[in-house]
Amino acid sequence: MTRSRQIISFTLIALCVGLFLAPLRASAQEQTTAAMDSTRYTRLIDSCFTAGNRGDYAAAEAFLAEALRLNPPAALQPMLLNNLGGLQLLQGKEDAALLSFSSALSKDPHEATTRFNRAKLFVRRKEYKAALTDFALLIADQPKNELYRYQRAMLYMLTKEYDLAEGDLKSIIEHNEASLKARIGYALLETMRGNYPEAERLYAYLTDKLPRNAEVYEGRARMYLARGMRGFAQRDINLALEHSGAKPSSTLYRLR
Repeated sequence: MTRSRQIISFTLIALCVGLFLAPLRASAQEQTTAAMDSTRYTRLIDSCFTAGNRGDYAAAEAFLAEALRLNPPAALQPMLLNNLGGLQLLQGKEDAALLSFSSALSKDPHEATTRFNRAKLFVRRKEYKAALTDFALLIADQPKNELYRYQRAMLYMLTKEYDLAEGDLKSIIEHNEASLKARIGYALLETMRGNYPEAERLYAYLTDKLPRNAEVYEGRARMYLARGMRGFAQRDINLALEHSGAKPSSTLYRLR
């Protein structure tokens, strides 16, 4: 198991404990969950945490699913189901994860974390229209959220709807004129449009502002490759690898 998967696991399972266990104990004290075996629930959540922390995602999923069958308070169920979907994704069980995320959203349609997770899963499955629907709902609730608009802009680029992508990036800059993330998006957009001089200008600005950012060098390498400038591209690939830390992105490896 890689270090990054351990971190994902720890974070995911910690949500089960930190967000869901404490409210459960409080509600049991208030005797609002008399029908629920709180001791058993606590044991199952602890077992879920332990299994996930050692990388046994199948066992963690089984413990969390059993905890859900105890019918915890309605307010807890959406995020418990979200975490169940996360554990299923760690095992590559996309269909099961999609069902878990959708079940969570049926209980709380405005739960942003789950909807964002489902949108990303739709993108992974190349179900772009469904992903765009989820992003539209997220942005309707939080129109100034840079992450949602940036991710939707990336999705619009995948579907070659470049004007719509530009609209989201422009909206980010309107609310945050200093946004470097939006400019990374613009540089990629201009590359995809074939407007290489403008893309190169943006990358020059970004490498000055973010001299150790692997994403910037990877993006500029793509631009140079598109122009047939392989020597410059290889230089930026090497810089991206240098600044990417312990685990370079899979897309960067494919550029090599």
